[in-house]
Amino acid sequence: MGETEKACGMLGNQPPVVGVFVDHPNFAQFSEEELKTLIACCKEKILSDGELLFQEGESGNSMYIVKKGGIKILKMGFLGEAVIAQVNPGEFVGEMAVIDNSPRSATVKAIANTELLELSKESYTSLKKDSPKVAIKIMDLLLRLLSLRLRSTTSKLIKK
Repeated sequence: MGETEKACGMLGNQPPVVGVFVDHPNFAQFSEEELKTLIACCKEKILSDGELLFQEGESGNSMYIVKKGGIKILKMGFLGEAVIAQVNPGEFVGEMAVIDNSPRSATVKAIANTELLELSKESYTSLKKDSPKVAIKIMDLLLRLLSLRLRSTTSKLIKK
């Protein structure tokens, strides 16, 4: 059994979505075979425009990659719901649940009919065991993402 078939053991059930990510800058360091391995570990999830993916405070054990459409990240404030970010195709959301097992830190809703790939903590653990090179590339990608978000937040705080 090859590396792709071993990792998460679900490749036969997956639609051919590698092309969606092959040219996205977030996945530039992944080979086509590595993308297939990652996608084999994911489940597809479809949301209608305005549909809730998860709510702030909920427990979570999955992160998501936007395949098509988009989502908005919302926080409740003094004046009600505020959009704090938009997540577009090729980008991740919900990764903190896989990294630190904390409750969801924000509410996430679809801004259009949206297709996602869901990577559960369990699938990521299997990926680390069966295909560590792919798992490390995902972690590098998440570290860059978290670093960019932290820099952006810091910059916004300084401007206030």
